Amino acid sequence: MNTMLFFLPMFPQADLVDAFLRANTAGKALVVLLLIGSVVAWSIMVTKFREYRRAYRESKRFLAVYQNEPHPLALIMKRQSFPGCPLYMMYRAACRTLHGLIEVRGINPAEWFGGQPTESTPKLDDTDMKIVRNIIDQTVDEQVIQIEKNVVVLATAVTAAPFIGLMGTVWGVMDAFGGLAIQGMATISSVAPGISGSLITTLAGLIVALPSLIAYNMLTSRIRILSTMMEHFAEELMADLERHSLRK
Repeated sequence: MNTMLFFLPMFPQADLVDAFLRANTAGKALVVLLLIGSVVAWSIMVTKFREYRRAYRESKRFLAVYQNEPHPLALIMKRQSFPGCPLYMMYRAACRTLHGLIEVRGINPAEWFGGQPTESTPKLDDTDMKIVRNIIDQTVDEQVIQIEKNVVVLATAVTAAPFIGLMGTVWGVMDAFGGLAIQGMATISSVAPGISGSLITTLAGLIVALPSLIAYNMLTSRIRILSTMMEHFAEELMADLERHSLRK
């Protein structure tokens, strides 16, 4: 999706085309650059909002299923999977770590993961639980990095696009006044076309920056919500593992 095309109906299109045609070569190049940046920014916006919506929806679904199970390891035993769910990635990483720890200790995984540990079943110690917690925290960090991937491009568009547009405007104004000096006359009719052409780059920069700013703020707010969900689930999972007698 292209922001310039999205906003074009709001402005007199003939004037915009005329202003673009009157811009100098540098101004036209900068407008094209900003158009490309607009396409990239909108692609990222659409992709990240879709990713977040799926991650949030799957996380809510996973949490509802997990909390409905009597044992924290029930889902892994049922081989249920939740693609695109960061909470499930944390859960799977914790279960795999537990499986590795109990195999090293020579414990029967079926006894543990079957949800029926007995008094004679060896328990995990504090060091083992710290290993599990570290893996969960590491997975949280990895999921946050994945969700935040490319969002920084929007922040760059917010800060860089207006300055790129301003640079084109200043450049165009300099050319316009330079032409006046060569012609030796200074009238509104002689300077207006050049200034009009130079201002198109500032407009293009703002059209790129404003949607990027709105999207960036919305995404960072929603990513913060999802990060909080992951942190709360990490605490809940560790508490459930301890509560079900998997620790000394």
